[in-house]
Amino acid sequence: MSEILSQEEIDALLHEVESGVDFPESAAVPAAPSASIATTTEEELQASTAAWLFNYDYNDDDEDYSERRLNLYDFKRPDRVSKDQMRILENLYESYARQFSNTLTNYLRTLVEIKVASVEQFTYSEFIMSISNPSCIHLFRMEPIENTAIFEINPSLVFLIIDRLFGGFGKPFVNNNELTPIVQNVIRNIVSRGLDDLANSWEHMGDFSPKITNFETNPMFIQIAPPNETVILITFEVQISKSMGMMSICFPHRVIEKLFTFMTSESWITTKVQTTAQTRMVMEEEIQELHVPLSVLIGQTKLTVRDLLQLEKDDILCLDKQKDDDLIIQIGGKSKMTGKSGIVGRKKAIRVTEIIEPEVPGTSVKYSSSEQPEEQEEDMD
Repeated sequence: MSEILSQEEIDALLHEVESGVDFPESAAVPAAPSASIATTTEEELQASTAAWLFNYDYNDDDEDYSERRLNLYDFKRPDRVSKDQMRILENLYESYARQFSNTLTNYLRTLVEIKVASVEQFTYSEFIMSISNPSCIHLFRMEPIENTAIFEINPSLVFLIIDRLFGGFGKPFVNNNELTPIVQNVIRNIVSRGLDDLANSWEHMGDFSPKITNFETNPMFIQIAPPNETVILITFEVQISKSMGMMSICFPHRVIEKLFTFMTSESWITTKVQTTAQTRMVMEEEIQELHVPLSVLIGQTKLTVRDLLQLEKDDILCLDKQKDDDLIIQIGGKSKMTGKSGIVGRKKAIRVTEIIEPEVPGTSVKYSSSEQPEEQEEDMD
């Protein structure tokens, strides 16, 4: 009867096969309890391993199974959000980053650029351990979703913003100071604007109302989910002038799960904004309050560099316009109308004689020469 190897002998044999040791012909491993011991080469061991792992015949292909890589899967941290959903979230928050960039640029009166650094899944305990202490943490809800999320701003970015708002040049602090009530109120205003932009980026999924529920500086005092609960962490890089800081938004999986009930991959791609009479009216009201630069182009001419260098006071330049020709009226640097120059009271004015490019259909008006000129200041180009 054939001898059956013990588990220790089998482990030792496999260890030496992996280390590349040549075996004598008398070395054997058991093929089955009722079979005799047969010699096993390294290629046969690889073939049997491949057949067991991949249900594949090693002899049918020349592929080297030593180059195959198995994907690691951590059962303690299952990926509860699919790759397609993560891709949709990344596109969603790239749009949000652009909106919030414009908001901060107008608010801080300096160029602000926000980019999505990463969209990842973590456990809630890992996220809490990654936050610095102290930090600027705002808890909020996107009603009607009842679950709480976190809007966190790194202290270095907080004091960078504070320095800019309080008259500085936006330089980062070497040592982060304490978040005083004044600083907290200023940052709360900025976070409120950021959440309003977030609601705007979600508007194609429904009507959400952001609401800040609490503020905290110590992350250990915050508990919005169980420690092993999966959370989605969106990290942003914020660049103000030449300085950079980080901020992040953390959503428990329950929030993302409810969010995806309003949104699917297909609806995200095919969603189109439909203009209604109400939205058009709102847009027209907003446009009417805008200020646009208006200038009048009297004429143009060309000079050589020699003539330009020889210009002196009281020199006369001849333009390409006759004295009775219409002048070009430019709005925002683009030629839109023609007109005649004149004076109204003690101010220079321009009378519109023709519309070069009509605006919205039905609103373009051509003024006759008998009408009174509009009181507009004239910019001499």
